Amino acid sequence: MKITWKIFFVFTSFITVIFCTFGMWLISASFNNSYGRIIADGSRENKLFRLAFETNMNAFSEEEINAETVAGIAEAIIDNLEQNGYLYKVYKEDELIYESNGFNIDNSIKESFTGSINSGYETVKKAGSVYVVFLCRSECDDETYYLETIKNITEIYTERDNFYYQYCIAIAVLLVCTVVIVLILSHVLTKSVVELSDTTRQFADGNYEVRASVKSADEIGRLAEDFNSMADSLATKMDELVWAARKQEDFSASFAHELKTPLTSIIGYSEMLRTMELDREETMEAADYIYSEGKRLKALSAKLLDLVGLDKQNYNFSNILAINIMKEAEKATKTLLTAKKIKFKTEMADGYIYGEYDLLVSLFVNLIDNARKAVPENGVITVIGLKKQDSYEITVKDSGCGIPKDEIDKITEAFYMVDKSRTRKEGGAGLGLSLCSKIVRIHNAEWTIDSTYGAGTSVTISFPEAEKQ
Repeated sequence: MKITWKIFFVFTSFITVIFCTFGMWLISASFNNSYGRIIADGSRENKLFRLAFETNMNAFSEEEINAETVAGIAEAIIDNLEQNGYLYKVYKEDELIYESNGFNIDNSIKESFTGSINSGYETVKKAGSVYVVFLCRSECDDETYYLETIKNITEIYTERDNFYYQYCIAIAVLLVCTVVIVLILSHVLTKSVVELSDTTRQFADGNYEVRASVKSADEIGRLAEDFNSMADSLATKMDELVWAARKQEDFSASFAHELKTPLTSIIGYSEMLRTMELDREETMEAADYIYSEGKRLKALSAKLLDLVGLDKQNYNFSNILAINIMKEAEKATKTLLTAKKIKFKTEMADGYIYGEYDLLVSLFVNLIDNARKAVPENGVITVIGLKKQDSYEITVKDSGCGIPKDEIDKITEAFYMVDKSRTRKEGGAGLGLSLCSKIVRIHNAEWTIDSTYGAGTSVTISFPEAEKQ
């Protein structure tokens, strides 16, 4: 069942029950009050009748009292009473002595007179009318008399029935108005929910651009805001998944391509050695190609293993003197730098870096080696270490060819190469900066790459303060 109908039926049922219960209670309370007043007035009238009767009876001697005397006394008393629509009767035991009207109603009040109970009343229906009969017992001169007072109370029953009828009409009108109002209100209240449901269905069907409209600051408005936040988050995550899948495809394609080039050379020269008679010089040339391409494959495998395994290891971090890290990196790259006659300068301030020694050495070896590949012969690579207030900052600068600005954001992607021919000529595979990026992240550090095409590149890494780590 739709929430609109749930609200409609709940509200309609609630209002119907409340108004019906309240109306019935109000009418019943009014009727009971009227009935109670009639009983109180009738009981009082009956008692007055008895008191007046006993007073007058005591004024006569026993010899003077007979049926005619009693009837005369009763008539005289009734003439002096206001009557107010009452009918009066006097019985001596079961014998009717006097009645103000020939109207007779059977009742069973006398049967309830036991012990000290000598008065009572009973409501009787007769010929479509309702009467209340009051009866009291009077003892005079060892004789028992019963005084009966009758009151027609049909009017209050008729009035009650009229109230019931009028209230039923009012309830019917009220219910019609309630149905219309509740239908409108339920539609208004659930309109936002229905719109949100439609939006959710569209989102589930693949329309990831759709968003819920926020029209209020209540719970439904907050629900719409939460849905939009969730949709934005899901859309972002899906974009990230698509981007990651595309990166994976690019990685696989680049990896296959990087394997294909050296393998093609190795297979080609191996086939030449296997099928052709070569002189000493040609044989050595072929062997050199196979050896260099094999080393390139080995370096590629090592870099890939490092790249995949970095996030899966547990590292023992400690405070390391920054200058010691740079000395080890310089030692590892010295041969390659000397071969290209590159000047390597360091200006390291005293300070510590909190990290894993081998990873930090690998980081700066890769950065220096990347700079070497970009720097021509007789170029310069400079490393500067500065102790800042809350960090230790190391900058690796080169005087190489630089990087175009539109490619700076891509250089940390695996297998990405700004100049593929130069990189392969230098023995690279485009994995160095990917490794560097992971090492920087593992150390909670931040890095920036500034480059001017044709004028050189500067990589600055800021490590958090060792003591705070």
